[in-house]
Amino acid sequence: MAMRDITELMNGYRECSRNLWNTYFSGRADIGGSLDAFKQIRHLLFDSLVVSELSYEGEAEGEDVPPPALKVVPRERSPILIQRPSGPQQAGYWDQEKDMVVGPDDITLAFVDYFDFYQTPIMDFRYYRSKIRGFPAKPEYQGR
Repeated sequence: MAMRDITELMNGYRECSRNLWNTYFSGRADIGGSLDAFKQIRHLLFDSLVVSELSYEGEAEGEDVPPPALKVVPRERSPILIQRPSGPQQAGYWDQEKDMVVGPDDITLAFVDYFDFYQTPIMDFRYYRSKIRGFPAKPEYQGR
């Protein structure tokens, strides 16, 4: 099956999420409560703006339909940060490899979410948080 370019769907979801947070949630007094509520809202937005627009060609129905596996294709010479493993309840550090650069044929990435290092006061969703599905040059990073 041919891969479909869903960049416009993803950009619409990104912009809608970003605008909703920055306009209506970022200035609230209970920022923790706002972050919790916004996480749930973003899940609904993603399902409505992206997933509902994708076709599913399988046997499952209703709640049994698996979430789509969305491939992130880096541009030529894209910088990438890889999270260093840490223990439970510890902060993750994104410094496994310093100054690593990859291209579209070097790595296979699955979309997890958009990401910002700082979530308040505004969100830009400047980065992709992805899971490494394949990385022939560094197979030990697969699954991160």
